[in-house]
Amino acid sequence: MQPGFDHAKFPRRLNLGCGFDHRPGYLNVDLHPWHKPDLIADVGKLDFLPAGYYEEIVAQDVLEHLPRTSTCKMLVHWNRLLETGGQLRLRVPNALAILTLLASRGNQSVAKQEELIQFLFGTQAYTGDFHFTSFTEVLLRHYLQATGYDVVVITTSREGNFDATARKVRSVHPHEVGDFPDLLQIGTDEDFVRECYRRILKREPDDDGANYYVGRLAERLMGREAVIDLMFNSDERKALAAKRPA
Repeated sequence: MQPGFDHAKFPRRLNLGCGFDHRPGYLNVDLHPWHKPDLIADVGKLDFLPAGYYEEIVAQDVLEHLPRTSTCKMLVHWNRLLETGGQLRLRVPNALAILTLLASRGNQSVAKQEELIQFLFGTQAYTGDFHFTSFTEVLLRHYLQATGYDVVVITTSREGNFDATARKVRSVHPHEVGDFPDLLQIGTDEDFVRECYRRILKREPDDDGANYYVGRLAERLMGREAVIDLMFNSDERKALAAKRPA
């Protein structure tokens, strides 16, 4: 548990990345102290909160601030917190809707165009307010279904955002979406790469492949999370997954 924090003193509803949107009846969580949340914490590092405990999670304008490859990992992290049947409520940018607004004849002033571009890429006014991804309905449905949720409804607002409600229907192990936090703690890069091959690709590393990854890590051209993502999303790993019995 996070020292000094007692989850039992707060409601069983989470408002993640709350900013100044403090909601009564929720545990309001944000990374930045100046937002004065109930809990200062990274919304992707909530392992100290109890599993299967919360009735509802609200995460408005959160996922787009994280790397695209972290989307499913974050949804699985939140899945752990929800009780079965608990609801997840998201607001994320709708890339197609924003592009349509950009092309609209009535939105051709410089001020409006800059506003809409900000919807895609964030204000970039301070650390953390950058957008790293956006969504289409096809992708949003896929990500939710792949991480243990049943989509209840997805609508698009006039501002070009998706408002989505989904219900947790099953628990999902982090490894199912390429999340291997324990691998990141391995001492040397050589040992890290070797264990990635064993855990993700289910084989010993070949010399060329291992040397490539170790070299990229040594030159700081690639981080460990990128190595995991590349292996997990490789054709080799997907072929392995396809062979496993359903």
